[in-house]
Amino acid sequence: MALLGGSPARGLSDRYSDMDVVLYWDRLDADWIKSRPLEPLGLRFVTRLDMPQHQAMLEIYTLEGLIVEIGHSTTASLKQEINEVTGECKVEPPAINTIGGFLDAWAVHGAERYREIRKTIPAYPRRLAVKVIEHNLGFFWKGCLRNQGLGRGEIMFVYDGMTAMLKRLINILAALNGLYYWAGEPRWIEHWHGRMKRSPKNLWPRIVRMYRGAPGKALEDLEALLNEMLSLVKKHFPEADLSRVDRFKALEVRATSRKPKLKTHPSGR
Repeated sequence: MALLGGSPARGLSDRYSDMDVVLYWDRLDADWIKSRPLEPLGLRFVTRLDMPQHQAMLEIYTLEGLIVEIGHSTTASLKQEINEVTGECKVEPPAINTIGGFLDAWAVHGAERYREIRKTIPAYPRRLAVKVIEHNLGFFWKGCLRNQGLGRGEIMFVYDGMTAMLKRLINILAALNGLYYWAGEPRWIEHWHGRMKRSPKNLWPRIVRMYRGAPGKALEDLEALLNEMLSLVKKHFPEADLSRVDRFKALEVRATSRKPKLKTHPSGR
């Protein structure tokens, strides 16, 4: 099979987009791939990445300024990833994204084979959704970003932590809505949010305001968004174990009222 994927397949590409093509083989012809087969067609070779542990290779070319990424994998590897995620319900972020990309792709060669494999992908399993939700429940202690971050003037820590939290919340949202998506690279979030029926209101505008407004207000909005998200989880997936969140809420990072007394070690140190 040869599939066109990424933003072009989803109708999202713009003047900054590259072209993503994935070729699925019965058996990789590594020698042919290493021969830079697209150069005779006018493409300029940039680099190649070999991933033998994943039975995969990636070539990068340019064509008149357009970046063209050609991925190579095997149908056996694809089927294994599909089974691990949908059958065994393993939380494998790259495989989850692979499945989502496969579902949205356009078959430019081997359309019949593509349709056959596509039919084997079930609706997002509920057990997988619960696992993804629980996997993404690791948050900061209450007051951590505000006090250890904003209070100290550690603005990079604040925005880095805020981004990490938002990516986790978007991963939870994807699971809540049965979308094979993982926000490792959080791009086209507005598009993904448009495919979600279960969501806090005005999610994307609220996220944009967090980055464009005052950081103190952003942390307040982040806390509100977290609470709304947890309410959605409780409503739609009551079997999800939220005890991890309770442990994070049980402690709070705040200033001490006085300097603690330090006991001297018997050695004098």
